[in-house]
Amino acid sequence: MSLHRFLALSLLATLLAGTLLYQLANVEPALWIAGFALIAFIVVRWRRLPQSPRILVGLALCSGFFLPWTEDPWAVLRTAFDRAGYFSTFLVALSFLRLAAQRSRMVRRCGALAVNQPPARRYGILSYTTALFGLILNFGVLHLLGLMVTRGNTLAAAAGNVSIQRTRQRRMSLAMLRGFAALPMTSPFSITLALLLTIIPGLRWQDILPIGFVTALLLILIGWIQDFRHNPRRAPPGMEASQKRYSWQPAVQLVGLIGLLTGGAFLLETTTELSLTLAVIMISPLVGIGWLAWQGNRAGTWGALVLLGRRLKTDIPNQVAPLSGEVSLLAGAGFLGAAITGLVTESQVLWLVSSLHLNGYYLLIVAMILTVALGQVGFNPIVSVTLLASALQPVASFGLTNELLALGLMSAWCLTVNSSPFTISVSIVGHLSQVSPRHLAWNWNRRYLLVSFVFLSAWLFGLQWVY
Repeated sequence: MSLHRFLALSLLATLLAGTLLYQLANVEPALWIAGFALIAFIVVRWRRLPQSPRILVGLALCSGFFLPWTEDPWAVLRTAFDRAGYFSTFLVALSFLRLAAQRSRMVRRCGALAVNQPPARRYGILSYTTALFGLILNFGVLHLLGLMVTRGNTLAAAAGNVSIQRTRQRRMSLAMLRGFAALPMTSPFSITLALLLTIIPGLRWQDILPIGFVTALLLILIGWIQDFRHNPRRAPPGMEASQKRYSWQPAVQLVGLIGLLTGGAFLLETTTELSLTLAVIMISPLVGIGWLAWQGNRAGTWGALVLLGRRLKTDIPNQVAPLSGEVSLLAGAGFLGAAITGLVTESQVLWLVSSLHLNGYYLLIVAMILTVALGQVGFNPIVSVTLLASALQPVASFGLTNELLALGLMSAWCLTVNSSPFTISVSIVGHLSQVSPRHLAWNWNRRYLLVSFVFLSAWLFGLQWVY
């Protein structure tokens, strides 16, 4: 292992240990140690960061210079470091699940099952599978299923018809993207939920996840209906017979594993004083390492442990590179959101909102439009949702409830992931589909974006009478 990677890994380990020590035992020096480890990690990886995280970290740094103008600069700085470290640690903990899933034969067999389905049901199965896999793989699910789609969608598989090959690629790419975009509304392991639970006081996962799950299912269903209406419903003649039958057993096993993972996090949260986000941070590395060890069970107990050690030594350093950009984005958004909350007073936000004659439902719709619009010019939804959730506190002052604000911002995040050519997900799917991110987001996905926004506007209007 190179010195550079060893240093980066050491800093991430310090960040993880310091954050957990502060969150579990309230040891304040650990908070500052974790914060400085995070800063050092970003400095070490700076030359390898994409442009978007660099800009966000720069904005966070600039906001720090204005902290002396807040009422309690020290408290604001503590909150900013707390959020930056907490969000980053959440992501680092989930990387253990991604590491195990990337090695899993069961996951690859589930991916093959989803990709090799008849056209009428392939979209729905692939889209829901992407959302399910995203629980443990995050962006890795797009690489995994995207490569399967690309390798399986050959010209020979399309009976030599280039038009059929391109249509299949477009349909499966959109199914993956839309399924992945729904992930923030369904997963207790999404950074979206962790962010909103941290920023919105009084918000409980029990109140937001069930309705978020239903909303996500309906959004994916909208895409499935569009796919069903505007594309052929059967494979061309001569192609059905070549389709191989795949067992559903790996899918049942994967659902069981995800049930164990989510059930363990819920149980830990309900039986202890830990928040759901902290429960996820605690359980993810344990399940990830256990899953990785189980993959070598054919070699016996000792052989499995030896294989586990080798894989951890080989794979963990390779997780540093993909984590750099994501960690920097989350750290910058967390710090910037806390700093702006300290700089902008509640009375100032109330004055601005009242001058625009916005309140309740209409304010929420404007916030959603703003999130999606900012995404089209390069603002990651992590930034816009963090700032809006921070600014609209306390929610009762704006005629909203915690649940309605959270669901609206989660929905806006979903729409932005579908429509912004600057998001990582659109870039990955566009690259695998051999089309530009702009063409994918603005041409292929335009109709879905408009229909989904109309649906969400009506859906939230009805839900305001419930929440």
